[in-house]
Amino acid sequence: MIARWTKLAALAAAIAAVGCKSQPAVPAPATPPALSAPVHLFNGHDTAGWVQVLDSKWTVEDGVLLARQDPAGRRDGESWLITEKDFTDFLLAVKFRVTPGGNSGVFLRDPITRADRLAAADGGNPGPWESGFEANINAVDPEYPTGSIWAIAKGTKNVERAGDWNDMVIEVRGDRVSTWVNGQIAVSNAAQARSKKGGIGLQRHGTAQYRDKLVEFKQIDIQEL
Repeated sequence: MIARWTKLAALAAAIAAVGCKSQPAVPAPATPPALSAPVHLFNGHDTAGWVQVLDSKWTVEDGVLLARQDPAGRRDGESWLITEKDFTDFLLAVKFRVTPGGNSGVFLRDPITRADRLAAADGGNPGPWESGFEANINAVDPEYPTGSIWAIAKGTKNVERAGDWNDMVIEVRGDRVSTWVNGQIAVSNAAQARSKKGGIGLQRHGTAQYRDKLVEFKQIDIQEL
């Protein structure tokens, strides 16, 4: 009898263990989800609600948020524009344009406070692409093209229209990130445990290679989930 109950208990434990195993994430849909109640993070007039970190200036011209490189600036002209507000899970829709050969990105859930970044001579370490996630914007990057999650998931190639306006939708849920560029899936549920909450940021890349490359955004909308 004892042996029988032992076997039953072992069977029950095995069934429970199978039931508790985390199931693989359902693939992200082929087309981007729509934001049903978007909130504008960029008002089309100024940088209200954002904090600039480092020296290359972010300005608004004719309704477009843009950044040109200051080659004398810290970190070889790098700069970041980060929201004052922190976010957890969300859908984010951005419309961007980068000079062909340029390099930018959208930072997701940077947990380091804006005050701490401003106080640090180099903007603070780790960078926003390491402390949180970064949806890369670089049409010619051979490993992490536009829509990739930097250093985590390599996205679909040739989805960005270099030098033209592009649409990117980003979904962040828990430790998973999905991206769509110009209506095409780029990354489906890339997973890595990083920050749970933080600011959304935009990158003005430094170094001489990108000195003459203009970075522009004219729509940045969010829907919290």
